[in-house]
Amino acid sequence: MGEQPVDAELRRVAALTGGAPLSVKFYDEHRAEGALTAARIIQRSGSWREACAAAGVETNKAARTYRRRWSREDLLGWVRDYLATDGQPSYGRLSAWLREQPDAPSANTIRNTFGTWTAVLEAAMAPADEE
Repeated sequence: MGEQPVDAELRRVAALTGGAPLSVKFYDEHRAEGALTAARIIQRSGSWREACAAAGVETNKAARTYRRRWSREDLLGWVRDYLATDGQPSYGRLSAWLREQPDAPSANTIRNTFGTWTAVLEAAMAPADEE
């Protein structure tokens, strides 16, 4: 199997002066035009450390451990509450609505959990036994 373009780009940037250990900031400042952003790599890989490890690139130790706070059902509850208030839902309006709600997750958290806005809507509108 051939080399993944993301792995090659991570290694290229890490080899630059100041690129080791590779940080998200350094990568985004030096990635090639058209290469995936660090945020997109993290979304696909699960974490920056996992992406770098898969590419054989050294990265900084994590400053903190992330624990998922929201279950899929919690997130769907927020989306369903939003859908009940908006006859023409959109990702942008969901994001604005969530910012107005106390202790709500971010729209990015919801989209990252389900993959796409369309997938969020499909999951929120599916009968409970189909989730």
